Amino acid sequence: MFLGFFGSFDTSAQKSPKVTLRSVLEQTEQKFGGSFTYMDQDVDHLMVNPPDPALNLQRTLSYLVEETGLTFLTLQDGYISVRVPSPAGKKCGYLLDSESQNPIADVLVFSGERTTTTDARGYFELNVIAPSEPVYARHLNYGTVLLTPGGLGSECSSIYLSATEIDLDEIVIQNYVTRGIDKKVSGSVDVDVRNMDILPGLTEPDVLFTLQTLPGIQSINETVTDINIRGGANDQSVVLWDGVRMYQTGHFFGLISAMNPHIVHNASLIKNGTPAALGEGVSGTIKVETKSGRANNLSAEAGGNLFNSDMLIEAPIGNKSSVLVASRQSLNGIVSSPTYDQYFDRAFRGTDVVNDQNTSQVTNSDERFQFYDLAVKVHHDFSPSDQLKVGLLNIDNSIQYQESAQIDSIRVSRVSRLDQHSLLGYLTYEKLWNDRFKTQLLGSASNFKQESINFDVLQAQQHVLENEVDETTIKATGIYYLNDYLNLSGGIQFQETGIRNYREINKPDFRSLSKEVLRSTGLFVEGNSQPFAGTHVTLGFRGNYFEKFNRFRLEPRLSLLRELGKHFSAELMAEAKSQTTVQVVDFQTDFLGVEKRKWELVNQDDIPLVTSGQVSLGVNYQKQWLLMTLEGFRKQVDGIVTSSQGFLNQFQFIRSAGSYEAYGVEFLANPKFEPLNTWLTYTYLNSDYSFPDLIPPGFRNNFDITHTLSLGASYQLQDIELSSGVNFRTGRPFTNNLGYDQANEEIIYDIPNTSTLDQYFRLDFSARYSFRISDSLRGKCGLAVWNLTNRKNEVNSYFQVVDGEIEQVSQSALGIVPNVNLRIIYSSSKKE
Repeated sequence: MFLGFFGSFDTSAQKSPKVTLRSVLEQTEQKFGGSFTYMDQDVDHLMVNPPDPALNLQRTLSYLVEETGLTFLTLQDGYISVRVPSPAGKKCGYLLDSESQNPIADVLVFSGERTTTTDARGYFELNVIAPSEPVYARHLNYGTVLLTPGGLGSECSSIYLSATEIDLDEIVIQNYVTRGIDKKVSGSVDVDVRNMDILPGLTEPDVLFTLQTLPGIQSINETVTDINIRGGANDQSVVLWDGVRMYQTGHFFGLISAMNPHIVHNASLIKNGTPAALGEGVSGTIKVETKSGRANNLSAEAGGNLFNSDMLIEAPIGNKSSVLVASRQSLNGIVSSPTYDQYFDRAFRGTDVVNDQNTSQVTNSDERFQFYDLAVKVHHDFSPSDQLKVGLLNIDNSIQYQESAQIDSIRVSRVSRLDQHSLLGYLTYEKLWNDRFKTQLLGSASNFKQESINFDVLQAQQHVLENEVDETTIKATGIYYLNDYLNLSGGIQFQETGIRNYREINKPDFRSLSKEVLRSTGLFVEGNSQPFAGTHVTLGFRGNYFEKFNRFRLEPRLSLLRELGKHFSAELMAEAKSQTTVQVVDFQTDFLGVEKRKWELVNQDDIPLVTSGQVSLGVNYQKQWLLMTLEGFRKQVDGIVTSSQGFLNQFQFIRSAGSYEAYGVEFLANPKFEPLNTWLTYTYLNSDYSFPDLIPPGFRNNFDITHTLSLGASYQLQDIELSSGVNFRTGRPFTNNLGYDQANEEIIYDIPNTSTLDQYFRLDFSARYSFRISDSLRGKCGLAVWNLTNRKNEVNSYFQVVDGEIEQVSQSALGIVPNVNLRIIYSSSKKE
């Protein structure tokens, strides 16, 4: 009877219906805890008899191994990996991204002559002759990785790859000047903004000021937007934000960068040997790239200093997207500080806003100034091989004031104002077609508008000025990696730039409107190679066709680096470039005298196409604690106009075309004695104009600073960083006067630029402290003092006539400016 009973029970059990393996795994998770990880395709098709409920976890797993033929590997944190065993004579596995944990498709897996690629799950199978035979994986974004030994066993394991894109543009000098600044073999200097050491005078890493610590780049009038590279005017330096050209780069009308430093991932300075894919900027290119890649965790930051506050939030959206939002706004509407007052005085001193010549008749009051910027970036991964990026940047500066006067016993008041506004947007689609070929498509649009209304209450005159730039660009680029030592890239760029200028005066009645449009097509091709050990060569050609002029221009680009022994290397760079936009000044009182410049397009009439040719040769020495570089250059720029050079002498109201030639030497010495880092930079520059229609036709360049020297040091002690530095340079040239011609009511000027301002000297100091609040919260606070000695530095000087007498006007740089900041950073990920 008992035998019959047990026999009946056994028969009943064997005939119980099968269930899906997935359901068994879910029940096992509920019963024993933990979690199974598996590929759906490996599990969904399998049916099994339910295991005996009395079995423990280990026996349940053993039962499932017999039923399915799968393997179950217990991992850390209670995870159990379900895998398909590797067939005899085969290696298999799943290739996953180490950060996102997503599968990586289209990876080339090879061993000897046998190859295969991973599927959408990241899975591959490869026949091998011997178990010990090495297996490699190669992918454009991950490089070449050895998967064996150890990576592949008897089962199909998960292998995590870290993104290390094949990049022939390797670092030739690391920690150039300070940590976070590197020099590439192409000659460009890259700044890792978020991971660099503190610099003197800055509480936060302002991108454009940071670049001014490098030899050969400076601001002749100590602003962030007027960047002069090797004797060039500021409009000859192009700034790209994620590939989109910026026509407005500063807040406070030039005193601080318009780009929130906390969203900037990397900034690059290119003085020569510009990649063929880039046009414009005959003196140099500054590329600013925001944080890249999809965010997997929520993070947020908030901070402020004595003239602005900002916030940033980055959050994942589902499993394939993330969004970044960052904003910054001036604090003057909430609180006023000595720092803000110094900046305000520097920005508006000598302009209609401050009205230095207030009389009992006319007074200015109720000045209201503000600025803000907003950046948004969305990242979406369609798959591991194609991604979409969408970005938006909005920048605004505005100043208004009330001008009042007593006219016939009546108090008359009018509000004058100046607004600067930029809106940029782009869409980038990147596609990885296989392990060696990828493409990028960029579409962008930008608008810059500067407008002002200036009232003269005594004359009842209203002066309206507008300057607007609209630009759209479509750019397609492809890059093919023939091997680890050679890649070829090429593409095409279509661009349309329109510039509108409007002027209206009511007394006398005058109105002027001009609008110019220029369409250009750029074709480019470039090869980047390492023909033999220790040699890196980049050779490219860019062809620009300007539809309006029916003109084609071919521009070669070259960058060559050769290692000379263990510690020395030499580099040769050359390029030809052109640009189609310039900034000109019609009258010094335009735009309230605050931002006198306006953008104009070349027209091959009074504004010719600006072209340049440049060559440079340098030597680098690097050995443990000491880095030294020495570079000489020669540059010729043709097609410049006098109104773009900032003349304040006899050529102020003359528009004539000419050229300038510059040559010089740049030197860097960077001794490091951990934890102390020191640096010395020196630049010698000689630059002269040539304007055939002027008298005299040749004279010294307005931006010719003969000697520039900087000394600095930074010191880090655990979480405290200290930095101090000295900036010295000879004065800028200016034109003296010889008297006043009463008959013609004009100043008689000396030979242009034969006089020089006093030497410039500035001592700066900074300190920063980093601290942790909790596992997910950390903070930073800092102190900076700009111009610690409060030295009065003249950055410009000119003459004007007041009541029939000549008066010299001197423009001074910032005095002593203290600043403090505090920043709190939150991250849902505990990994730092």
